[in-house]
Amino acid sequence: MKIEYTKAELLGVYPIRIQGLIPGFVMLLRGEEWDGKILPIYIGSAEAMSISWALRGVKPERPMTHDLLVSILGTLGIDVEKVTIDAMIGNIYTATIVLKKDENEKTSRFYIDARPSDSVAIAVRTGAPIFLANILEKYAREEEELLPPEEKSRENDIFK
Repeated sequence: MKIEYTKAELLGVYPIRIQGLIPGFVMLLRGEEWDGKILPIYIGSAEAMSISWALRGVKPERPMTHDLLVSILGTLGIDVEKVTIDAMIGNIYTATIVLKKDENEKTSRFYIDARPSDSVAIAVRTGAPIFLANILEKYAREEEELLPPEEKSRENDIFK
């Protein structure tokens, strides 16, 4: 079965409270062909900080893990072609980082299984497009369900 995808827009990373107590973070992705619906993906604090800093162009004194991975890929002449968020298996989203290397008039592609948060952190740093599998639309929500009016801009994103 061939999976169909839609291009995604990363809206940002936001702090949340789980059951009113446990702090957490959610990454929001809008599917281009999903009539404005947004896919929330809950992520860890380190990944939330990494994505948010990359969105703002914050450069730490020393490279963070995602910066290091991007640097290694660049040194090896490998491009991040795209990132796909592919499925939900057992309440866990799966993703793929698609790498491309052109060498000796031959193109090689490598498909790396990854978490969506790491995939998006790398995509933001490289400018690679993000795609969502259309089968995930059933987990998407209307914007009003996810973002209060004051939160509908990146100005209210975390880790300013």
